[in-house]
Amino acid sequence: MKILKPVLLVTLLIVAGVTGFNLISGGSTHPPASPRGDVTLSDFYTPPTELPDTPGVLVKQGNLKEASHLANAVENLAILYSSTEGITGEEINVVSGALYLPEGTPPESGWPLLIWSHGTVGIGDICAPSYAGRSERDRTYLNPWLEAGYAIAASDYQGLGMPGTHPYMDARTMAYNNLDLIRAIQSSDFPVSKQVVIAGQSQGASGAIATAGYLEDYASEIDLRGIMATGIPYLSRKVILDLIQNSDPDAVNASLALSLYMLTLTEMIDPKFNLDRVVSDVARPIVDDIGETCVFDFISKTQEAGLSSRTTFTRRTEFALLKAFDRMRYPVTDYDIPVFTGSGTDDQITPYSMQQAFIEDACKAKATLVINTYDGANHNQGLLQSGDSARSFARAVMAGKAVESTCPAP
Repeated sequence: MKILKPVLLVTLLIVAGVTGFNLISGGSTHPPASPRGDVTLSDFYTPPTELPDTPGVLVKQGNLKEASHLANAVENLAILYSSTEGITGEEINVVSGALYLPEGTPPESGWPLLIWSHGTVGIGDICAPSYAGRSERDRTYLNPWLEAGYAIAASDYQGLGMPGTHPYMDARTMAYNNLDLIRAIQSSDFPVSKQVVIAGQSQGASGAIATAGYLEDYASEIDLRGIMATGIPYLSRKVILDLIQNSDPDAVNASLALSLYMLTLTEMIDPKFNLDRVVSDVARPIVDDIGETCVFDFISKTQEAGLSSRTTFTRRTEFALLKAFDRMRYPVTDYDIPVFTGSGTDDQITPYSMQQAFIEDACKAKATLVINTYDGANHNQGLLQSGDSARSFARAVMAGKAVESTCPAP
């Protein structure tokens, strides 16, 4: 298996490129940062005192709040299940999520199963999609899958809805959570098939690709037939060099909020780093709410306050971020699982050039890619315009049909 190891973070250059700051390096060890955004959402989201001994076990099920329903689902279920804690890779914890079942009578083999790997929602418990609800974009994308006869299972990811900080963009965490979700659903009484496909957008695209990358070593018994990834985040060394030339430490945009989320991951893996110690007084009131404000409101708050990386940070953070970048990367491999990619040419969140860099490297690694480009589409439109083609791809791989790579000839 060939593995390329890119550094991952669109906003690295904005955060790290600020001049005139003291550089964070070694130093004395400080106590680990307190969990961010931890609240008890309801009795349902309280984990049991005794956890299963193994990952991938259904712990609890109930009914989702109406805000989290999908219109085409006949059953909208909230679930808790056991998973391997992603940061250490050792302990068992409990993760929340949702299961949506379509109308009608399932086939004898069960409803074909789609795993939905969600994009950025924030890092606080209140942002968990099974609790807070799904965006209009995601509902628009997911409902046709139910209409086509797919069951949909979706993890909230570790720390969203449950104790602990969400390890934002940590590849292994998302992979373990998705794989253990499949195990929990398929080993219970739900009428779902043993064959599964996974779709992800933005952060969720990383999660979907990482899920395939960890499959062989962690859950080789799972019959994963295909991956559908849109708005793919990717930072190769070439992309980093390109961004260096265009980074602006005075820019006021959504990148800052995502940078701050990334730095909360650094807190989880590096006891020498605490986000509160590198934030300016002007930015502190906003950063203090990072676990209590979900992504769109958090972005709005940073922009309304006119925050840029230069005005937010008192020190440069590239050394602190390096460990987080290592956790965020996902493998680009020559595995046999086919990958459907969807890229909007006007995507400003994960730029088209970045997604093309992923496609180029994956093709060089001889992965089987079905490449789709949507002219003029932005980050959200790229996902929505991919729906029909993604379902055609899923039907083919679920039926065991060979998929022809559309990678350009070398």
